[in-house]
Amino acid sequence: MNIEMSQEDLIKFYGINKKWPKETPRHIEYDTIPLGELLSMTALKYPDSEAIYFEGFRMTYLELDTLVDQFATALSKLGVKKGDVVCIDLPNMPQYVIAHWATVRIGATSNPILPVNRYVEIVHQVNDSKSNTLLILDYLYKEYLLGKDLSKMPTLKQIILTGSAEYLPPMKAKLGTALGKVPRMKEWPEKVGTITFHKFQEVLKDGLPINVPKVDINLKEDISVLIYTGGTTGVPKGVMTSHYSMVINALQVDIWASTQLPKMNELKGKGGMMLVVPLAHSFGNIGMTVSVLEGWKMILLPRPPEKISNILKIMMKEKATYMPGVPTLYIKINEDPNSSKYKGKLDTLIACISAASAIPEEVKNEFEKLTGVSIVEGYGMSECSPVVSLNPFKKSLQKVNTVGLPLSDTILKIVDAETGTKILSPCPNESCENCGEDELQYIGEICCTGPQIMTGYLGRKDDTEYAIRKDSKGIKWYYTSDIGCIDNDGYLRIKDRKRDMIKRKGHAVFPREVEDFIYMHEAVSEVGVIGVPDPETGQEIKAFVSLKPEYKGKVTKEELIEWCQNNISPYKYPRMIEIVPELPKSVIGKILRRELRKE
Repeated sequence: MNIEMSQEDLIKFYGINKKWPKETPRHIEYDTIPLGELLSMTALKYPDSEAIYFEGFRMTYLELDTLVDQFATALSKLGVKKGDVVCIDLPNMPQYVIAHWATVRIGATSNPILPVNRYVEIVHQVNDSKSNTLLILDYLYKEYLLGKDLSKMPTLKQIILTGSAEYLPPMKAKLGTALGKVPRMKEWPEKVGTITFHKFQEVLKDGLPINVPKVDINLKEDISVLIYTGGTTGVPKGVMTSHYSMVINALQVDIWASTQLPKMNELKGKGGMMLVVPLAHSFGNIGMTVSVLEGWKMILLPRPPEKISNILKIMMKEKATYMPGVPTLYIKINEDPNSSKYKGKLDTLIACISAASAIPEEVKNEFEKLTGVSIVEGYGMSECSPVVSLNPFKKSLQKVNTVGLPLSDTILKIVDAETGTKILSPCPNESCENCGEDELQYIGEICCTGPQIMTGYLGRKDDTEYAIRKDSKGIKWYYTSDIGCIDNDGYLRIKDRKRDMIKRKGHAVFPREVEDFIYMHEAVSEVGVIGVPDPETGQEIKAFVSLKPEYKGKVTKEELIEWCQNNISPYKYPRMIEIVPELPKSVIGKILRRELRKE
């Protein structure tokens, strides 16, 4: 279809309302506030509710809000003002939460750095954002910045160091430090070149008496959070999200869940969010924001525990109600034999969300048997603050191998991948697992519009204009570069990234679809599929597979190829399979096909 359609017509065209949960409003009236005020409001409502649990340490919302005010006061004394950028290079720990909310409270921009980032990546992010302040864990500074040329970050005026033991219970901090279990840097610098160094706890003390500067914030234009993309399409870009977009996306996610899970309304000020996903990632960031909105305890894990079943142990002990996660996390929990000890004991848990990549049906079913709660698959990206769609929480409305329906006030359309100008029809096939021979009539680039869409990429006008395009009615659409279709019930199905699509003998093959089929083999733990250049076919399909512990050494690649040949269409099955101990993953556990291509 060449003509453009109104948002109302698109909803009808794709049948979005066919299975729409009747409890959830399609449109929400938003009473928006600056992001920093969200925490203040929660602290007024639930001052004595626990806000943070970290390795045995606890903090209430009143205590957290006070520390945020202190740190905000201290930052302003250090010269940080509205519009400035503060880089935060920390794992999931109280200092991250304090610094993030303090930064946005004074109208500055919170710029999280993934704790796995090395020197060159840190330098790029500081320089690209023109940050003047960096808060970093002392151990990360020691590993990645100590002895390096800091003058390559000319805008950086100050570095604030903090230690892992600062918010541990006293005995645990003392023993952990003495036994070397708490990594630390013994001597902290005071100055390197023109950069001055400060200690986190001393900065907090300098915030007394509290005097947070009053700032006027333009909700739709001022940037609250600057999250850098993973760099899968080149140099990482800073995604600018306004106060408006961040608050609204938290409300969208909250309303989707609370209207469909009545128990959530009883848990305001009482629940707990299990945060294993890094807060520095947009998925972890929205988990933190929803926690604050709900008055829930943020159960912070700086890293997944060695014994992965301990996640369930902590969830049981701390009465977690909600957990965002990625498929690899759920896979590892299922495969840990100790996980079965917690079956039937997670009585406070009401829901889990999976995103970042497709979750195999077998993994979802096994986890649900273990915990008694549904994993709801969703879809999003940093450019959308980040959530675009979720499956309904009601079991009868959930659709396997889909990422659900768009959130309230979010509209989707599928356009042709070549020009982006033709609106494609919904897939008419009942299952939509295979869109048929004419699949390219239905499969194209996913576009979305809604109040959660980013302002743009920092300093990258051309990239912004390519990603965000206005239609003839003036509606801004974000072109995701993801390939998918909308089925005949209005559910979104992700086929792949544009750049990951494989062309074999002229056929379009979507790696994710092949991966979904291979996951059906009982021995497969994880799989990643890529295209390999081939003079005869154009590209040949190759799968990298890791096996479940009980099948290691018992299943060969030849057997897997034969199974694929017998179970997958001739033009789709992989002719090459490599069995590997583990697949390369991002910091949140997403399998990285670009790393497989390098190999």
